[in-house]
Amino acid sequence: MEKSKGLFMGLLLLALAILSIFVGGVWYLNFFGFSLLSKGVLIIISIVLSILALLLILGILGIILTQKLGKPIKPLIIPTKIVISYFLPVIIYLGGLLGLDKESIQSSFINVSNQLINPEKMNLAPEDIMVLVPHCIQNSECSFRVTTDLNNCKRCGRCQVQDLIEVTEKYGVHLAIATGGTLARKIIKDIRPKAIIAVACERDLSSGIQDIYPMPVIGVVNLRPHGPCINTGVEIEKIEEAIKQLIVDS
Repeated sequence: MEKSKGLFMGLLLLALAILSIFVGGVWYLNFFGFSLLSKGVLIIISIVLSILALLLILGILGIILTQKLGKPIKPLIIPTKIVISYFLPVIIYLGGLLGLDKESIQSSFINVSNQLINPEKMNLAPEDIMVLVPHCIQNSECSFRVTTDLNNCKRCGRCQVQDLIEVTEKYGVHLAIATGGTLARKIIKDIRPKAIIAVACERDLSSGIQDIYPMPVIGVVNLRPHGPCINTGVEIEKIEEAIKQLIVDS
């Protein structure tokens, strides 16, 4: 995990170094032989790049301090949210130029996000926690749709919906199965959990984490023995471990 976490942070620092070089270069050009109009344009560009660099510095600092202290740092929440919410595509592009795999970067991002949560300081009641999983975890041949009503599940054991229902019932936390991001956001809005344990592929997890930060999300990458988006699975032990970490007096 440390290696994976370091990939995203290392690329963030590399992006900061590249941006700093551009900032220094553009400011340097302001003082050498350009017309007033060119200087004005360069000054605007310099200011914009400087603001971006400052936001990136504060965001990286926010990530590091949140990991160390176990809680968001109020003055750094906005720059941290900006870095978490908007810089991942830049990092993926930069990683692609270096020949790095997109899923590896997304996985590293998820690990970094998980590290921003200190379960020991959350102490949540069961009703404050929601386990959110994609509909592809249900057997594709099952005729009983569980996205609208979990009671439709016949608990036949052909997929892991039964396991998820049982583990969430055991601890008294919410369970929701969503067909996509729009429904997932509606479920979150309706239930209003204080923390989410989300199961999905690297792409959907990283996208979801960006959408709802700073709400705490523990991301669990799903299993895809048949490929993406069909008859997927999850390590139930990881779900139970995350619930036990978040819940008070578990």
